[in-house]
Amino acid sequence: MAGFTVTQLEAIEKAIASGTLRVRYDGKEVQYQDMASLMNARTLIRDELIASGALLALPVRGMSSVAEFSRS
Repeated sequence: MAGFTVTQLEAIEKAIASGTLRVRYDGKEVQYQDMASLMNARTLIRDELIASGALLALPVRGMSSVAEFSRS
């Protein structure tokens, strides 16, 4: 394990939200090739933080649907 930090995860999530491929944290900078690589890095870091107990696992949001009922 690489010993990732919550700060690194937050930096990656901020980059994803802003649509940039450049991530900055703790005076370091990483440029990812594409959004898929950035999102894969987020998954890797998040999974390690959960496994180490540094981050709580939250339920993954799935597809949802809406149903409408009427009494006719």
